[in-house]
Amino acid sequence: MTNVAILGTGLIGSSVGLNLRKIYEKRPKDLVISGYDKYGDVVSRAKSVGAVDRITSSPIDAVSDADMVILAAPVLAIEQLVQEIANALPAKAIITDTASTKTEIHRWVDKYLPEHTGFVGGHPMAGKTETGPDAAGIDLFQGARWVLTPRVNSSEPAVTTVQNLAKQCGAEVMVMDPEEHDSYVAAISHLPLMAATALYSVVRASQAWPELSLLAANGFKDTTRLAASDRDMAYDIAVTNSSNIVHWIDRYIAGLVELRGQIEGTEKSNENLYRLIAATQWEYDLFRNGKVGREEKGLSDTKDLEPGMMDFIAGGWVKEKLGQMDKDAEKRREQTDLERLQRRDV
Repeated sequence: MTNVAILGTGLIGSSVGLNLRKIYEKRPKDLVISGYDKYGDVVSRAKSVGAVDRITSSPIDAVSDADMVILAAPVLAIEQLVQEIANALPAKAIITDTASTKTEIHRWVDKYLPEHTGFVGGHPMAGKTETGPDAAGIDLFQGARWVLTPRVNSSEPAVTTVQNLAKQCGAEVMVMDPEEHDSYVAAISHLPLMAATALYSVVRASQAWPELSLLAANGFKDTTRLAASDRDMAYDIAVTNSSNIVHWIDRYIAGLVELRGQIEGTEKSNENLYRLIAATQWEYDLFRNGKVGREEKGLSDTKDLEPGMMDFIAGGWVKEKLGQMDKDAEKRREQTDLERLQRRDV
């Protein structure tokens, strides 16, 4: 019999529970999932969707006989949970979490849990705009990255167990230290969240918002989608990873200032502006087509690139475009001169 305790039965916690039940579908009686959530209606819904088998009234009750404990509560709530369960954890228990930041989690674990505790930090890089157990699903982690941040003294069985859980949920496992994790996710996860929040807030504050909102289509909605993220999660991320987020906000502002400088007072044939836009588009296309990591997948040889991309590398694409821009500008000047002459003749 395997006993698993899930503390926090929202989207992530319930999705883990559903995956555990799927893993044990051929021997369902060999698994018991105990669920606890600060909000009673949330854990009740988790049970109704099949993510947990047993509702517990306290974290201590949930972990008392657990083989594995999954801390899936909001980041700032985990400190109190760790304190509460510290003296109730069975010696055999393996503990992991699903928090979006890792440095603070490890600090709390080191502070409150015994040194021998089998803790392995975790962060499934998955989610959706909808929240709660009703939005949970066994496919949530399919193809997603699941980062593991073991302690220095984490046992091999503990690391292997959490790694196997992530893989059986359909995720791809990456291992790194907590500080490294937090610096990376600040760039690719937390900055987009804050940028979407700021963009929506700025546009929403305009007196023309009633008209702007009527015009706002997929471009604006896609770009600001993360502004609809769970408010507690967003706040907790900002508080527990502030220095890394501020670093990337500063770099983003510098990028906007550079772009603003190129746009402001630009002429019709601004080579630097066009190069900046074109280079970014090209790099983004490579990223979307599999150029990830230090060794690009599927792009190891330049012969794989389309002729247009090779022209761009050589500068041909930009040169051709700028040449056309100059021709268009010359035509406009000729047209303007002709109109002036015609007005004189009238």
